Amino acid sequence: MTGLELYKGRFPMKKDHIDGQKLFYAFYHGRKRVMAHMAHLNRINVFPVADGDTGTNLVSTIHAIVKKPPQNDSVADVSRSMAEAALSGSRGNSGIIFAQFIHGLSESMKNKKVLLTHDFAEAARNGVEQAYRALSKPVEGTILTVMKAWSNALEAMHSKTESFTDLFSHSLDAARMSLKETPKKLKVLREAGVVDAGAQGFVHFIEGLLEFFKNPSQIDTAVEQEMVLEETIHEPHEAVTLRYCAEAVLQGENMDPEEIRRIADPFGDSLIVAGSSRQIKVHIHTDDPAELFYRLRSLGNLQDQKVDDMKRQVEARFKRLSPVALLTDSACDLPQHLMDRYQIHMIPVHLSFGSHQFLDKSTLSADRFYTMLDELSDFPKTSQPAVQTFKRMYRFLLEHYESVISIHISSGLSGTCDAARKAAKCVNRRRITVIDSRQLSTAQGLIVLHAAEALEKGLTHEETLMAVRSAVPRSKILVSVPTLKYLVRGGRVSPLKGVLARILNLKPIVSLKDGVSDLTGKAFSEKSNRKKIIDMLEKQHRKTPIRRLALGHAHNEGGALAFREQVEKRLGIKADYVMDISPTIGAHAGVGAISISAQWGD
Repeated sequence: MTGLELYKGRFPMKKDHIDGQKLFYAFYHGRKRVMAHMAHLNRINVFPVADGDTGTNLVSTIHAIVKKPPQNDSVADVSRSMAEAALSGSRGNSGIIFAQFIHGLSESMKNKKVLLTHDFAEAARNGVEQAYRALSKPVEGTILTVMKAWSNALEAMHSKTESFTDLFSHSLDAARMSLKETPKKLKVLREAGVVDAGAQGFVHFIEGLLEFFKNPSQIDTAVEQEMVLEETIHEPHEAVTLRYCAEAVLQGENMDPEEIRRIADPFGDSLIVAGSSRQIKVHIHTDDPAELFYRLRSLGNLQDQKVDDMKRQVEARFKRLSPVALLTDSACDLPQHLMDRYQIHMIPVHLSFGSHQFLDKSTLSADRFYTMLDELSDFPKTSQPAVQTFKRMYRFLLEHYESVISIHISSGLSGTCDAARKAAKCVNRRRITVIDSRQLSTAQGLIVLHAAEALEKGLTHEETLMAVRSAVPRSKILVSVPTLKYLVRGGRVSPLKGVLARILNLKPIVSLKDGVSDLTGKAFSEKSNRKKIIDMLEKQHRKTPIRRLALGHAHNEGGALAFREQVEKRLGIKADYVMDISPTIGAHAGVGAISISAQWGD
């Protein structure tokens, strides 16, 4: 017999108290009610950004709360678990505000076994106060307004009844009245002819609570089953002023939400700082999530980051350059202006520095990465994006494009390509083609650029695939590594070989062969090392003319520009671009490394 069936056997319940079990299953019914209206909530979502995901975010947040049935009856224990789950599982503005509301409820339920009506009213008041404090600039006419109206009604009613059915019935009327008033408080709602989506979702949640207390014996056993709810891409319906929607969790001890708010506030708008002194979730719309999260790292351990590129999503919806979407990962080194020009979508590789987690290029810039690489004793570790991340991106792209070409870092170096293939198989393998570039960094960048130019010319999906597959064996990267220090720290080279190389002043030249790292040459000075690289390029150029070059560097722009001049002088070919390489690549190449990638033939 399941825990749910055991609990059903305890009904009928008294209506004058709530224990932990009742609290949990009431929330479950609230989630069920919101989920029934999820699509409508997404459609009417216009504030703060018309991203069409309020319903999904609320359902996702509440589902995180009721995912695991409680193990005991204590309101204190159950509410604490629910608050922790809410913060970890919260998504978007309304979801994080709701999570902070649950945190406030939980704070007021400490040391309580059960709740009477006045206890619940007091907890709701604290929840609303906490929700307001989470926002840098609270706006009326939103979920906050309806929460407050509901809480005020609970306050006015709790002394008149011991019945939670009566309490929720009366307060629901007040919440509905407040919901109808939201367009009067927000111009954007008035112009769109809708009520606030988050506020409407909260009213549906209260309806679910009331439904439970009216007939608590009718519990859907689906609560014990896994709910498959795909996270949606944050998708604005109009031009955006700040490019990225960013979220992260900070974990630590005695963290000050106001200090976090002080640091984050200048970086953008829609700022929410929710949680407790030990775990805080930050949500913001900003142009520079990397610098923000770098500054926040001193206050706690950064975890669970998410960044949506709202500019690229607007383009996908309204300004597509091609019916075929082009996707790559952050190991691809291609300048941002070219990524923007060709509307190339990107999924970041994960990178961790000790207890901190980052998203390559999205929440950690190259400049800050190399500073940390020299300052910290922990060596950074990389991991491929999750299959779920690819599934989320593919579903979004297929809503707006006919097909997707997905080009990734060599499968011999990373599991990224494998994760992409697994996701494509689950989503729609006929409309998604995953290509192993068998390269990385600027060589991968040249392959992606070749695909982008083919699509710009109007080539079809299949014609572009032919062009890309032809370019893969005609692309090569050569890396001048000034020191084996970082390869040793990362475990790619043994400490003994590192010592010998330092004694001999050995400067290796690293490339890829069959998609894996290969020692292509070596020299005993950086000057000789780079001369050898140019010799290799000249030999290839005589065999089959090189059509384009790209240079990358690990925090060594001066050296890269000087090397570009040497190459141009010898070969008569000017590099298409020079850029700082991805932190995921620079972690192993090390500060000072310079790479050059070539693509030859037609």
